[in-house]
Amino acid sequence: MTAPESEGLPEADTPAEVLGTMHFVLHSLGRELGERYDAHLTKSIGPNWPQALANIRKHYIHKYDAYFVLSEPLKFPDSPTRACLPSGGAFYNKLEDTLDVRNAWSHHEVAPLNLATLKTSIATIHDFATAAELQLGKLCSDIKKRINAITNGTYQTPGAAAVEPSTSVDELIEALAEARANEDALRQEVTAAQQLLEEAAGAGAANLALEERLEAMQKQFDQALEDKQKLEFVIEALANSENGSPDSPGEHVSATVGHPWPSDVPTRQVTMMSLHPDLFDPQTQQRVSLEFGPTSQATIASWKPNVAPNATVFLNSHGQAVTYINGVPIYLGSLGEGDNESRSTNKIAGFFISHSYTLRMNGTIEDRDTGDTLGDVNPGAAPDVSARLLTLVPTGGRLRVTTDNEIARYQDGAWTVICEIDPDKWFPGHLPEAP
Repeated sequence: MTAPESEGLPEADTPAEVLGTMHFVLHSLGRELGERYDAHLTKSIGPNWPQALANIRKHYIHKYDAYFVLSEPLKFPDSPTRACLPSGGAFYNKLEDTLDVRNAWSHHEVAPLNLATLKTSIATIHDFATAAELQLGKLCSDIKKRINAITNGTYQTPGAAAVEPSTSVDELIEALAEARANEDALRQEVTAAQQLLEEAAGAGAANLALEERLEAMQKQFDQALEDKQKLEFVIEALANSENGSPDSPGEHVSATVGHPWPSDVPTRQVTMMSLHPDLFDPQTQQRVSLEFGPTSQATIASWKPNVAPNATVFLNSHGQAVTYINGVPIYLGSLGEGDNESRSTNKIAGFFISHSYTLRMNGTIEDRDTGDTLGDVNPGAAPDVSARLLTLVPTGGRLRVTTDNEIARYQDGAWTVICEIDPDKWFPGHLPEAP
């Protein structure tokens, strides 16, 4: 699996070029390792090894997907794919680091989208590819050299009238529509040629010319499919970067409402009032809403169903509130004026469940922690759910689900409810079944 010398290399320090390069690297990683697994396991298990493994794992196997080729040997010590890789803890540490890189870029958790950030991630993948003796290692090396050349000004984009890569989401969406139409047209041509070839074979006739034509068309189709997927990857990431990141560090602690508090518990102690939507500070003998403004009362009122009257609540200087539930410090939200989470709390009923998801432009809904997709674990419901969500948010994005069965998307600096979901149409076991 060799690529042209310049394929996959960035041309400029722009978000679109950075994302396009990372997409090519992840695609190449999945393809090369997938082909290695396929060659080895076809001999040892048989050509149907993906289905056999899928039966064991209880979900569909995408044998050329970067997530599968990295997570399968990492998560399962008995995986047959381990026979295709080096052994030892040091190697599997590199494998885990590479999976973390894949997840961060695939779930739009990387910022800023520039060559410096890209170089750090490519270095991690390069380290793994070298240890695994992958051809991908050369591509990573070439990318790092190209980044250095662009950074120090020694690289010039070929062509005197080179066009600056576009980073406009609207322009990219127009290009995506063309790419999808091209893919559909080529798919129809490949299908028609395949049918003709099968009819000829059924009649006992060989058609070498048709076979060669089909092979060429298949290559064109594969390239068109990759072009479409690359555009989707770029658009998703750019759209999400415009919306901001719920995990972006700021003056206050980055935390998720309803989840364990990830830092030291604040030292200031106040009390949840039993008759009023407010907190009382025994040190100042005043209600806390006097500090944070009238909108804070609505936020506190939303906490009351989950926090017992007179319970102790811990506040930091930015108005972030923590309380102990079953012995665990749980983040309630923020009272700060203009705080993103304060605004989003008023839009969301209940607490977020522990899972987090990514909606992709192709309709895939992926559990960010496990890599499972809704199509893998609930194939009957997935198409309708995906179509519904993409109607509401065509560029995809990061999703959370609440204890009240609401799906929220992170947009415009806040978690915003976009629709409700029936538990039986979501990931099994993630939401309580309706009585």
